[in-house]
Amino acid sequence: MPHSVLPDDSAQRHREAYDAVKRGDHAEAERCFRELLAGKPNDAAFMAGLGQALCWLKRRKEGVAHLLRAAKAVQRQTEKHCAPAFAVDLSAQLLHWGEADAAERLARVAVRVAPDSAVALNNLALCLSRVNRHREALPLARRVCALLPQHPGCSILLATLEARAGERDAALARLAQVIERNDEPLQTARAWLESSVILDTLARYDDAFAAMTRAGALHSAAYDFPPDRRDYFFDNLARNRDGFDAVLLNRWSAEDLASDGLPSPIFLLGFLRSGTTLTEQVIAAHPRLMATDESSIVFEMGQQLVAMTGIHDHQADAVRRLNQAQVQALRRFYWQRMALEFGDQVMRRPLIDKHALNTIDLGLIAVVFPAAKILFAVRDPRDICISCFMQPFAPSPATINLLSWQGIAQQYAAVMDYWLHLRPLMQPSYLELRYEDSVGDFETCYRRVFEFLGVEWVDEVTRFHEKVQGRYVSTPSFAQVSQPLYRSAVARWRHYPGQVEEIMPCLQRFVAAFGYD
Repeated sequence: MPHSVLPDDSAQRHREAYDAVKRGDHAEAERCFRELLAGKPNDAAFMAGLGQALCWLKRRKEGVAHLLRAAKAVQRQTEKHCAPAFAVDLSAQLLHWGEADAAERLARVAVRVAPDSAVALNNLALCLSRVNRHREALPLARRVCALLPQHPGCSILLATLEARAGERDAALARLAQVIERNDEPLQTARAWLESSVILDTLARYDDAFAAMTRAGALHSAAYDFPPDRRDYFFDNLARNRDGFDAVLLNRWSAEDLASDGLPSPIFLLGFLRSGTTLTEQVIAAHPRLMATDESSIVFEMGQQLVAMTGIHDHQADAVRRLNQAQVQALRRFYWQRMALEFGDQVMRRPLIDKHALNTIDLGLIAVVFPAAKILFAVRDPRDICISCFMQPFAPSPATINLLSWQGIAQQYAAVMDYWLHLRPLMQPSYLELRYEDSVGDFETCYRRVFEFLGVEWVDEVTRFHEKVQGRYVSTPSFAQVSQPLYRSAVARWRHYPGQVEEIMPCLQRFVAAFGYD
């Protein structure tokens, strides 16, 4: 961000603000940027700094408002006075927080100011590709690679755009060059992963699986999670399964907790790659409903539980320690955070809180919100495993095991065993939603969903993919959900019979339990 010419005391505050940003002290950064804005209320850099600090402080709605003000201030500047590096940085921030339209407008400002800047061109290409405008992004990515022919990240972006344009041989050749150069291990791993997707579409299934395996091994080595962190997910889930018994899950009834007058949320859960993003986009197309797109607030509620009880690694024991007033305090925390993230409208419209990883916290959800409704996405376990192996998940204790074929199957088994344990014991009502039904008989399937949610059917939800066009979707499914429904992802596992046979000891119980025999 540009540094304004400031008086000495403001210059000192400016240094303090950026020092706070560097060390991750977002509260101090907020304080400094507010003081700076008081002296220069129209300074775009100070607006952006405050907005980013507020976003990281989990006050997203307020923070994004400041980022958008900063973007408008930049756009009002003449091109002579616009700093392209700042415009690119602010554009990237806006895209990160889901403001795709504003991010694109600012990216175009940067390109007009610096038409030969590879950084500005690449940022615009990224903005367009993230909202599935691949044909517009492709020539930009080509210009970037002409300027930076050896840059692995730019080459990978161009290859993915070429593949979507049907130029698969050219894309594979470009990715092979990235792999051969091996300049950056993580980029090499990503090139293997993108190659696997293309090879799968070319029906070169053995080559595709070999590429997935290489990508997983390289990612796993690069992230270097120690064994205890790799096992943490399974240990935590086992503690939850043992701890959330029928007594705890029914400790407070919906009537006990209803005195706070708060609404009951709807949770959209399931395993990763089970169709949760598709369902979220269909729900979001309904005029009476609101969906969150990967909310982290259930996770934050778990952190609040730790702060209240001092119990870190046993969520069921922590919940057992609570009294009714404390449970109601958690409910207030949840809705206060939702209002900060998404505005006061969350209190007036049925809210669907979607995050597949929230399945891990389903015991906590069920106790705190006994009147909640649970939409649980189900898909053939074998297809889920194949799809997960092709995805570039961000590294975390919840995803590190998804980098190996056996690890995916083991994690699926652990999560779905937890669901089968809780399903008959918990108070919230639930509806299982099969991915195969949603693409095979869309209207029948989603009529059941909307009936369960208590709203009428509207025909416009059948055009959900048109509404997604141009919208930012945070999950790896962002490209798929912008298309009309297709059946090519159903029974995809049949292309990998030998590999699937290796993990069937983990999956067989669930193949039978969910009716995929």
